[in-house]
Amino acid sequence: MATLEKIRNRAGILIAAVIGLALLSFILSDMLNSGNSLFRGNQYEIAEVAGTSIQFQLYQAKVDKLTENAKRNSGGQEIDEQTMESIKDQTWEQLIRENVMASEYEELGITCSEDELLDMVQGNNIHPQVQQIPIFKDQTTGQFNRALVVQFLKNLDQDKTGNARSSWLEFENNLLQDRVITKYNNLLKKGLYVTSDEAKQSNVERNYKVDISFVVKKYAEISDSSITVSEDDLKAYYEAHKNKYIQKEASRDIDYISFDVLPSTEDITAAEKWANKTKEEFVTTEDAVQYVNLNSDVPYQDVNYAKASLSPVIDSIMFNSPVGTIYGPYVENNNYKVAKLIAVKQLPDSVKARHILIRPSEKISLKNAETTIDSLKKLIDGGADFAELAKKYSADGSSEKGGDLGWFKEGQMVKPFNDSCFTSTVNHISIVHSQFGVHLVQVLEKGANSPRVQVGIIERAIEPSSATYQAIFATASKFAGENTTKEKFAAAITNMNLAKKIASNLKENDRKIAGLDSPRELVRWAYKAEKGNVSGVFELGNKFVIALLTEVREKGIAPLEQVKTEVETFAKIDKKAERFTKEFNDKLAGVNSIAVLASKINQPAMQGQAVSFSSFTINTAGVEPALIGVVSNLPKNKLSKPIKGNNGVYVAVVDNAIEANKNFDIKLEKQTIANGLQSRVDYQAYEALKELAEIKDMRSKFY
Repeated sequence: MATLEKIRNRAGILIAAVIGLALLSFILSDMLNSGNSLFRGNQYEIAEVAGTSIQFQLYQAKVDKLTENAKRNSGGQEIDEQTMESIKDQTWEQLIRENVMASEYEELGITCSEDELLDMVQGNNIHPQVQQIPIFKDQTTGQFNRALVVQFLKNLDQDKTGNARSSWLEFENNLLQDRVITKYNNLLKKGLYVTSDEAKQSNVERNYKVDISFVVKKYAEISDSSITVSEDDLKAYYEAHKNKYIQKEASRDIDYISFDVLPSTEDITAAEKWANKTKEEFVTTEDAVQYVNLNSDVPYQDVNYAKASLSPVIDSIMFNSPVGTIYGPYVENNNYKVAKLIAVKQLPDSVKARHILIRPSEKISLKNAETTIDSLKKLIDGGADFAELAKKYSADGSSEKGGDLGWFKEGQMVKPFNDSCFTSTVNHISIVHSQFGVHLVQVLEKGANSPRVQVGIIERAIEPSSATYQAIFATASKFAGENTTKEKFAAAITNMNLAKKIASNLKENDRKIAGLDSPRELVRWAYKAEKGNVSGVFELGNKFVIALLTEVREKGIAPLEQVKTEVETFAKIDKKAERFTKEFNDKLAGVNSIAVLASKINQPAMQGQAVSFSSFTINTAGVEPALIGVVSNLPKNKLSKPIKGNNGVYVAVVDNAIEANKNFDIKLEKQTIANGLQSRVDYQAYEALKELAEIKDMRSKFY
């Protein structure tokens, strides 16, 4: 034993030394290979906006501040993952807006003064957000009351924690930012001007309408396989249409397979064995409630169940059996269950009650609240009016109604309050403690009695065991280790008859992939890997996932190879359009009507009605902006030249034209156009500035 102890001690020293040397090597290597990167601020850069670096520490400080505010607003509850992600996104948008707009505001001299803030909060022009705060509304009229704002601000420092002041200052800061944004947008809107010529043109575009006849040679008439395009053709089309292939954000595509961690036959058998053993003990136990709490995955539910409120599996049994009846084991929602009828009662289906609530606070201790309730009970027992005392002393919204809560069903109120109301006699006054404070409760009326049952249910989830988990993990690891190339990955999926899934257009900061729990690390891997790489095993919820990176798209113009299939499709359409245009031109010689042309090319003549320049589609042709543009400016009875459209090549003629009314209300037209432009200012102006700022998003380094 002494020898083993010496070995352990020496091993510990050796391991510590090895770890120390490894860490030193890592640090020195990083310093030498990356230009002393450990001491550069660049490693903490989370964004760059218009050349300005934003550090992670600033971002995180703002996230922490918003998180604390959210906790205070929720009564100190912990923030769930979804809310946390929302806070991070909100912080990001705030930081980006501040940095995008700062120079604009400074250059234009747009600010919001303290006097303006005072006016928004308690002056003559109260901000709508202030007016919507419930504590600033008169309880009688429901209308905003400026005096309540003044009273609130005077009492801010009575909160010794400082939370109230901190939250209010944050709220005021948001008001200031909102006012500055509003000023900027209003400045842009006031600068928009619609000329009379623009109004006239708009009137024509909407109201000059034509009925047309046309013939079309559709691209679908020629199969793609019969059209040959060379590499030069592809390059020529790509160079001429590069703007079609701009990618505003980087994205990734992956194929992936998952090995679901599900209970094995042995796991199900073990759960069934447990359930049968539990049933034997449950029959003889004296304290069924305690037994449930000690043995069930779900604690005892102290509920008086009405008919049809239990699971259909046991509802009828529990309402037609003697107390002590055991049912099970049975499987429900992937759980083995055993149910026992504990009690049967006759209770009303609903009650009508009123109460007075004294809520403990920093000013009122629990003991003082209890003393107050005792005093009020004595007053009521002596003949005082319950409703009047409720209006004067009760600390909840029912005080305005004399404490009247109306009718409510079993389980609608918190349990202590619920139990008192449903077991008390009519007009009896009880003192009840709940999480809200101390209540004085009086039941006014009761509904008809009906049977209620109390049922103890022991349940155990049918879950995969550690052995099952390890076996499935071993299978997934073996797959990932043996299939490290695109070809092997695809072949293994086929050979093993696995279901391949696809996740396309994953953005660098995406946090969701349909069907996968918390796949953030998988997304991060996709942005570190190279096209064709196969991942290791990711444990995502109850799945082990292995992915293949199938496509890498970077921000900017997509390379030809990446969009080659699409380019080839459109290049072939161009070839078809050239062929059809030549055919039309050959047939058009000496032709002056659509009917004759239709006969020559063996195609039917078609009609379109009420086509205007602002039309989106033609009912008989579909979405064809080129055709719409030509016929909207084509003289009546004149055949057009061949028109290359989305679906084919067209030749058209205007049969009839309805002129736009020249006596239209030009003032109204100007206002309509202006309103349309102004409605887009708030969004489009900011988006344009964001694009010019060339924002670099580096959040994925940290999250």
